[in-house]
Amino acid sequence: MASLPFTLRQLDVFASLCVTRSFRRSAESLGISQASVSNQIKALENQLGVALFARRPGQRPTVTSEGMAFLDDLRTFQAAGEALAGHRRKGAAEADDPPHFRVLVGQGMLDSYIRPKLDRFFAAHPRVELEFDGQVPSGDLARDLEDGRYDFALIHRRADRGVEPYFRQLALVRGGIYGHLKFAEGRQLPLAPELINTLPFIMPLAASVREQEMLGFFERYGIRPRHVIGHTQYFDVMAAMLERGVGISSFADAILPPDMRDTVVMLYPLENWRLLWFRKDHGTDPRCEEVASFLLSAVLQDPGYRTISIFAEAYAEPA
Repeated sequence: MASLPFTLRQLDVFASLCVTRSFRRSAESLGISQASVSNQIKALENQLGVALFARRPGQRPTVTSEGMAFLDDLRTFQAAGEALAGHRRKGAAEADDPPHFRVLVGQGMLDSYIRPKLDRFFAAHPRVELEFDGQVPSGDLARDLEDGRYDFALIHRRADRGVEPYFRQLALVRGGIYGHLKFAEGRQLPLAPELINTLPFIMPLAASVREQEMLGFFERYGIRPRHVIGHTQYFDVMAAMLERGVGISSFADAILPPDMRDTVVMLYPLENWRLLWFRKDHGTDPRCEEVASFLLSAVLQDPGYRTISIFAEAYAEPA
């Protein structure tokens, strides 16, 4: 077999830079220096005799047409490598470290739809480890995903916001201001904004970016809370306060705990929410497929997860 004009380490660095388009971020992700990333790419380009990236001062590197063709072949190469590795004896394969996947998912989805089914998943896949980050995505979500921090992400985002190309749209769910039935007694729904403004509001953390963003969003509908009775970053705390009739808050219908739907109702409709899905490229690893299938079915096939519509690409194979 002829010697190859690259090393496996060079391929790892190249694949990382294609995702991050940042020498610094690739260095942080791979645990090496920025200079090492640059040197590995230069050496790879010299050995191949082609430019894989276009570099311009002050701009992020972009993959050239030769780089895209090389990336396509790299994926084929990786798949072939995984197929060859599949010939290991069963005992040798079992000696490997168990695969560890990190998942970003909204706390409401984690608590209501995924966590109750985890025992069955782990029983069927005892060697797969899942680590969940069940919180509101950071303001730099794009960087978190591009840097490879998460293997999967399943989040809700308001439908008036753009959708990055690395996300797939799965479903559309209702959004609005929710509160206890007592706030609607003797009144016709939806309540008028003037009445909504007088009710007690539960908001995100005071003076946080999320609170300022929410107030700006409310302003579009003529909603200006006059009486904020609490601030919390925790979904379950906010949901419990709604159930007890302490106050009202903005929610996505699908993440309202199903056992609260008899007492907590939508008082005023707002922008709907999209369910978005991200999956890191793990080639043809069957364990990755099993995790993806579990996460999607745990939410979308649960009868308690109420949707307005499910997009055609929800179960489509990723490109």
